[in-house]
Amino acid sequence: MINKLYSEIAVPIESPFGFLPGKESEHDFTFDKGDRFKDYILEKDGQSYDISLDDNGQWYFFTSLECNSLDELKLSRQIFRPPYLKDEKLILVDLMDKLDIKPFYEGHDKAYGHLLSLVPRLDSVSAFNQARLANYDGSDDPTIIKKIHFIENEYKGEKTRFISGFETRSFATVTENKFYAKEIHLPGNARNYLKLFVYFSRYGVLPSQQMMPRFLGNLWASTQSLNTTANAALFKDELIE
Repeated sequence: MINKLYSEIAVPIESPFGFLPGKESEHDFTFDKGDRFKDYILEKDGQSYDISLDDNGQWYFFTSLECNSLDELKLSRQIFRPPYLKDEKLILVDLMDKLDIKPFYEGHDKAYGHLLSLVPRLDSVSAFNQARLANYDGSDDPTIIKKIHFIENEYKGEKTRFISGFETRSFATVTENKFYAKEIHLPGNARNYLKLFVYFSRYGVLPSQQMMPRFLGNLWASTQSLNTTANAALFKDELIE
């Protein structure tokens, strides 16, 4: 797991067709109401794919990708193929073409993303590299932001850090805790936190009353250029050298 970058992706899409009800699950207390997102599935060639409808009538395509490098990670959330990437392999674009899913254009050519990186020791990952992960930057992208904003917890001596991207529709979770990464984050938190992030980014409302989501909402607000509501006492920042 340590050498992989796990990317959870959400794409606003046009209304799909041919979908089926999603599998029923226990009530998820992450959200303040049970109908913030309704999950459905698309089936194609014997495989199932996840789509959701939020309570404002917007559809999304959700998928999970594994990447081996920053450059692969960066390209993994392209939802349109610009001319300068005509020869590049764009996993998400190709997958949506295969499923006949049309992105809903809202002025951006990239999906919403939530990255997980499992590391041997969080303190060994520089602020510069944490920023690359949170912003989904490639290895040769220019550095614009000179610091990171994050919240951090520690469990049995192992740290987990949540880092917000700056106007990139993305954020990252970097952790030393393999149990959290494998048993808690990837099965549930990766997508739930992304759903919260998408809803907060699009509508300016955090659909949760739980403590951790509220901390995350404040963190995300702190890196939105037109949002002045963040409480600076509830997140940390670190300069990029």
